[in-house]
Amino acid sequence: METDKQDSEVKIGLALGSGSARGWSHIGVLRALLERGIDPTIVTGASTGALVAAAHASEQLDALESFACELTKIDVWRLMDATLSGGGVIRGNRVMRAVGERLQDRAIESLSRPFGAVAVDLDSGKEVWIRKGSMLGAVRASSGLPGLFKPIFYDGRWLVDGGVLNPVPVSLCRALGADFVIAVNLNRPVTKGRKRPKPKDAEKTEAHDITTSEESTELLARWSGLLENFVSSIRTGRRPEEPAMIDVIYKTMNIMQDQILRNRMLGDPPDLVITPGLGDFHMMDFHRAAEAIVAGRSSVEQVAAELPDGS
Repeated sequence: METDKQDSEVKIGLALGSGSARGWSHIGVLRALLERGIDPTIVTGASTGALVAAAHASEQLDALESFACELTKIDVWRLMDATLSGGGVIRGNRVMRAVGERLQDRAIESLSRPFGAVAVDLDSGKEVWIRKGSMLGAVRASSGLPGLFKPIFYDGRWLVDGGVLNPVPVSLCRALGADFVIAVNLNRPVTKGRKRPKPKDAEKTEAHDITTSEESTELLARWSGLLENFVSSIRTGRRPEEPAMIDVIYKTMNIMQDQILRNRMLGDPPDLVITPGLGDFHMMDFHRAAEAIVAGRSSVEQVAAELPDGS
């Protein structure tokens, strides 16, 4: 009878999305789910999502949370091992060494629950699902943000951030046997990003009774933002502030992932999407883990009525 019960149980999968420092909110999501008796038996992730998924799969979430919450802004910059050669400006070795001092690396095959990380083959352009070998190696392979972190040579291929093709790996969760998939999306909608303040003398206008498609609304919002910046620069006699290189990389990735994610979720929709409110988080705000974790907890509260039975 016990075997029949286990066979009939719904396997809950958790797909943790990419998002740099915003990924610490995954810890809060997991904590809130576990407190409700919902223990995901299958976990997948991209980038920081892969790290949190690996910590859960290896039963080391406490250690990762302690590490994250102890980070200061100085610590974060000390861990950024800059380089002027190769395919990125940060090697990523110091970060992984620091993580390795707190999390024990294990073979993915030996973990207590199915875990998978997603990466992208830089040469073939194909999505790569890492399901065996070093757990921390898989995390590093999934975290090579193009232009910032150097790609890693893993299993005979140069791999970059899994978020390039699969920002929230729902498909991998399904492939590993999940019946009910909870997706945690950290991507900031392009049209809801931080806006520059309007000039004080700018006219306030409102549009009424205009019916547009979602795509038209997005396009209008983007052009409105560009026009607003252009008008502002004329009135103030200067160009809008030029974005820093890291901002360009992050925002470009965000725009790309936003579009890819929409298409991926149309083709393989999760059963539930959780979206932590992290609007003002910068990609390098790893020292703000405590705030991100609170946001993750809060996002679970908002969808509590839609959660599966954790009994």
